[in-house]
Parts: sequence; C-alpha cells; structure tokens
Amino acid sequence: MAKIALSCSTSCIPDHNRAEAMQAIADAGFKFIEGYSFGTESRLHPEVVFADQVTQDLYKYGLELSGLNISDISVGCNLTGIKMEIEYAASLGINSVNLKGGSRTSRDMNALVNSLRVLAQHAQDHGISINVRNCHGNRVETIEDLETVFEQVGHPNLGLALDVGQFHSSKIDPAYVIDHFFAKIRVVYLRDQIGSRAVPFGKGEIDSHALVAKLLSKGYNGPIVTEPDATDLYCDECKRIVMQNPLTELGLI
Repeated sequence: MAKIALSCSTSCIPDHNRAEAMQAIADAGFKFIEGYSFGTESRLHPEVVFADQVTQDLYKYGLELSGLNISDISVGCNLTGIKMEIEYAASLGINSVNLKGGSRTSRDMNALVNSLRVLAQHAQDHGISINVRNCHGNRVETIEDLETVFEQVGHPNLGLALDVGQFHSSKIDPAYVIDHFFAKIRVVYLRDQIGSRAVPFGKGEIDSHALVAKLLSKGYNGPIVTEPDATDLYCDECKRIVMQNPLTELGLI
C-alpha cells in the first residue's frame, strides 16, 4: 500500500505568513502542508506569489504540498478566476485541488452542477483532479447534496474532499459517508470538535482513530490533512491519534 501523506493545514495558523506557517508546520514534525488560495496570510495564489517561489520555500523547509484549497463556487461567480487557480495548482506540481460549493441559497443546484462540469474538465485538461468539499451551511452539505452533485455532474475527474469536522457540525456521521462515498474520497480533513467548536485532538466528540482505521481498512491511500487548533499544533495527542496509531504501526507514513 502507498504511504499516506499526513499533512497539516495552514488554516490552523491563519495569521502566519508563508515562511512562518511553513516553519511552524515543519517544526511540528509534518512533512506535508495543505495550502489555501484565500483566507490566510500564507495564501498561495497566482496574484500573490509565483509558483517557482513556493517550490523553493517548500524545499527550504523540507515540506511537500499535499493539496490546495481554491476559491468557492459562489452563486453567480465568474469561473475564469477559479480556472486560473487550477492552472496555478498544476504549475505547483500537485495532483488535485479542493473547493466548496458556496453558501446555500434558495436557488436549486443547477448552477453549481454546471460550474463543476466545466471545472472538472478544465482540471483534467491540466492534469489534475478537482474535489468538492462539504461544508456546514453550503450547497454541498448533506448526503443528498453529494448524491445530486456526483450523479448530475457525472464527470470521473470530480472527487470528494471529505471534511470530518464539517459533517460533524451538520450532524452527519462521517463513518456513513466513508461507507457510501468511499470510491470518491480523494482527501480527508480531520479535526476534533464539540458540536461545531474545534477542540484539541482527543478532547472532543469525534473518534479520529476509528475513522482513520475505517479508511485504511477500505484501502484508502490519499492525503489525511489534520486541522488542529493552533495551540494543539505541537500536541503529542494529535500525533498519537492520527500518526502513531494506526498509521505508523502499519508503516503507512
């Protein structure tokens, strides 16, 4: 089985600039980093930093980029900018990008489905895949939303970025999602929560160990992106739950 890319999201330290975020995540013992094109001081966007500079920075800190979260598909958005971000991601050498469906509105999902068809093909043309990420209160939130998106988009290049915390916030069992959408899961975002509030790993209601074990039992070998609370970044409990057991015991990282 391929090694698991255990990554840390820059969203846990949004006020750190690019160098500070890479240094902190490397110091915490991670080899992979998950980037964002928006919402953080370390954002990776073609209008902010050249891809060659990002590659140099990653090398400097001994990190690899596991993936890039790009702009949401908001209602009425222009896809040109999102296409540019997809092309930028391809120039960074990663194999997938992740995006959300935008805030839930009274409109049906036709616009989202049509946009995803266009973007899935555009990503494929540039040699990478695109994954829709669930989010509480967004157009892609529920089991029914996922079924609608995958059935109506009907493009093999569209996958699922499974956000465990967001499913927990929506009161949806992520274990059920793993069972029913496993073939579509290409990246997993993992954090612990009480209700919708993020807490340090091992202090909340999410059984991270059981979810990782379920994924591995089904043969999952994609990235697992941890989203620890900033104060939890160096926490041994995070590594014990997510890294040491069961991943390192099975030689998968």
